[in-house]
Amino acid sequence: MALELANSAADLWKSVISLPELFQPTQTILTEIKNKKIFKALPESLQSRYNTILDTISRRIKLSLGSRAALTLQAHRPIPIPSYLPKFSMNYSLDSKNDPNHQRAALSKLKHHHRREKKSVIRELRKEARTEAVVRSEEGRRKDAVYQEKLRVATGIMKAGNDVGKWQRDQKRKRR
Repeated sequence: MALELANSAADLWKSVISLPELFQPTQTILTEIKNKKIFKALPESLQSRYNTILDTISRRIKLSLGSRAALTLQAHRPIPIPSYLPKFSMNYSLDSKNDPNHQRAALSKLKHHHRREKKSVIRELRKEARTEAVVRSEEGRRKDAVYQEKLRVATGIMKAGNDVGKWQRDQKRKRR
């Protein structure tokens, strides 16, 4: 009965990848029993069935081991691993600003100073351009307001004729 159960279980799980791990102990036990004296005392038909089932399990374990493939990662371009370690140069010196060549040191100091001054001048020019733009926009608004007032008066004169002048005189009298 145990032999038939092992055979049907092997048949049921033959497509499982872990078949060798599942049935290796069973194969070992069946092989050990076959080498014992008690095996020879069994009837001939049971011995042949036993050998058939043992061969079937062994063959399935062998096939399952042969069909295994190593796990592979997804296929994509290699991504570099970022390195946060500093890169050291063999000719680096802490005294790099203290160059023994005085002319070269003075030139590099002058270049550094020039670069810094250039950046500050650009910054100042940008500030001035911003303030000029604000002043220009305010002047434009004032001019637009004066023009709108003139346009309003002119439109009023065109619509009302000389009554506008009369209306203005009336307004001046009311204010006094």
